[in-house]
Amino acid sequence: MPLDDLVNVIETLQQRIRDHGESLRQNEYRTRMALIDPLLTALGWDVADPSVVTPEYDVSGRKADYALLSAQGRPAATIEAKRLGESLESHRMQMLNYSNASGVEYSGLTDGNQWELYEVFKRGQLEDRRILDVTISREPSHRCALKFLLLWRPNLASGEPVAASEPLSQQKPETVEPLVPTEQGNSALGVSPESTRDLYQSPSSGWVPLAEYWPPARTPHPEAMRLPDSTERPITKWSDIWVLTVEWLVSVRLLTEDDLPFQTASTGRNLVNTEPVHPDGSRFTHFQVILRGHLAVNTNLNGAHFRRATRRLLTHCGQDPASVWLKVD
Repeated sequence: MPLDDLVNVIETLQQRIRDHGESLRQNEYRTRMALIDPLLTALGWDVADPSVVTPEYDVSGRKADYALLSAQGRPAATIEAKRLGESLESHRMQMLNYSNASGVEYSGLTDGNQWELYEVFKRGQLEDRRILDVTISREPSHRCALKFLLLWRPNLASGEPVAASEPLSQQKPETVEPLVPTEQGNSALGVSPESTRDLYQSPSSGWVPLAEYWPPARTPHPEAMRLPDSTERPITKWSDIWVLTVEWLVSVRLLTEDDLPFQTASTGRNLVNTEPVHPDGSRFTHFQVILRGHLAVNTNLNGAHFRRATRRLLTHCGQDPASVWLKVD
């Protein structure tokens, strides 16, 4: 998905809103066909492919207009559609409550012009949970395109989408990160693994927040980590970031057995459980036992997955991932 193609689609939608707004405001189906479906398709969500998008998806007894599916067939997000110009305000909390009950991590709402996306399980006020808020008719097409990368299929389906607000070339070296962090680079956006590796630079202080740490593949593990209570622990392998965080959350009772199992966002496999087993009964391939043998932490992950799982668990437990720091070379 070249970014220029997405910009062109957005400019087409802006023109349709100007030219056909009166007609689109009369009917939700017209809005979906003219505005919503083209944008989702441009972002990699082919609405005509049942393996990618399920329309009229059952969410706790009601129908979500779109379920955007991960590679494993589980909803990465649901999207509720309204006719152009319809107020979204009265639908937000109901949408979030249904998604919460169904275990869907991200939930969106749109009238084809205004788009919103929420972290369903994030603690806080409604505004704190909103991670996307863009109105196509009010913003330049290139700025809309950057914001909509949050909904780009490889980004959203990863289970931990990352927002992009500026072109990479305009970011400062010490804070630059890929628009969509993957261990394989970002070839769809014209960023190769090699160029991603060149863009990343460790901070001169030696410490970097976990929330901002997106190193390229094959980067050595950090030397140490600083937990939210300021205690520091040495790191000998990538899995230590994950396991030490779980241990700390358990020790301060932010994570209890009542919260388990804690699962991956995309596949529903167990990451932390009272026993080393997945929902289908299969056992963890690699795991570490903590809490005097009463808690099993899945360690069958790679470095990127350890970091993503740690960030997501911290957020789930009401902790800012930026409160954990890593000491890097």
